[in-house]
Amino acid sequence: MSAKKKKPAKKNKQPAKKPFPVKPFIGACIAAVLIAGLIVFLIFKTNEDNKKHLLRSTYWSSISAKNASGDEVDIREVYNVKASTFQGRLEFDKENGFELWLNQGDKDDGTHTGTYDLSDDKLTATFDSGDVVDFPVIKNGGDIVRIDVPYGDYVVSFFPKE
Repeated sequence: MSAKKKKPAKKNKQPAKKPFPVKPFIGACIAAVLIAGLIVFLIFKTNEDNKKHLLRSTYWSSISAKNASGDEVDIREVYNVKASTFQGRLEFDKENGFELWLNQGDKDDGTHTGTYDLSDDKLTATFDSGDVVDFPVIKNGGDIVRIDVPYGDYVVSFFPKE
C-alpha cells in the first residue's frame, strides 16, 4: 500500500482588516465642533439682536419722578409746570434711534435725539450732542416695564404708553 500524503489542513483565511480611517474621523470631528460653535454664536447673536428690538417703535410717557433723596415728587415740580397733564415723552424708532422730550413749550425746543444700545439692565443713550448717558431699565420677566431717566436733580420714570 502506498502511503498517501496528507494534505495540510486549509487555514481559514480572513480578509485583512482595513485600518480605522483616522484622518477622515478627525476631520469630521473638527467640522462638527466648528458647526456647533457657529450655531452657539448665532444663538447668542440672535438674542442680542432681539434685545435691541424690544424698544423699537415704542412710545413711553413720564408718569412719576423721584428727587435726589429718593422721595416721590409731583411730575409738575420736575418740569416746573402748572398743567397736571404735562408729561415727558421717550420714543424709539425702527432703527435704534430715540427722541426724548422733557421740556414744556415747543416740541422742537426740548427734544433730544440720538441712538441707543440696550443691555440686560441699562439703556445706553448716545445723544446727537455726543453725550452718553446710561438709563436704568427695569424689567418684569423679559418685558421692560420702566426706564429711569436722570433729569437735573431728579430721576424721571418712563412707562410704556398703551
